[in-house]
Amino acid sequence: MKCIECNGFDANKESGLCDACENIELRKINGLLYLPAIGLILGIVRSANELYILTMVIVDHFDETSFLSYYSMGAVAFLIADFLTPLYASLSFFRRKKNTRKVMIIYYLIGMISALYFTVLPFVVDNTQYEMEDVGIIVNGLFGVVIWIPYFLLSKRVNSVFCR
Repeated sequence: MKCIECNGFDANKESGLCDACENIELRKINGLLYLPAIGLILGIVRSANELYILTMVIVDHFDETSFLSYYSMGAVAFLIADFLTPLYASLSFFRRKKNTRKVMIIYYLIGMISALYFTVLPFVVDNTQYEMEDVGIIVNGLFGVVIWIPYFLLSKRVNSVFCR
């Protein structure tokens, strides 16, 4: 039986691919790695939109009151980091660089710290009430830290795709 991909060599019985095509297939971003890839793309779009909206709100507030709080400056700094981190992580991820594992872990940690800054800090300082959106932000950050960081640390698939 010939390989179903290249029709050149004898295929392995399990996959239908020859050894060379099987090695190429193992290095592709597919399967479970589609989820972090989609998350990176959506993270770039979301953070760019949030950065734009918050900047416009801060500029309007500054025009009215001539006051800029430390919280709003910190929020802009976190949103800039929240925009640049997935941008760099996506470049590393889609180019399948060796440092992708570390970059993705940093991406998920910054996402969690940013989620805590925007949800828990106002609750602690101003005693505001949680909304469903705040709970969703915290759950999203926890999901990244609890699920994806161990996956990128322990997965053999990550080794075969990113650590040639």
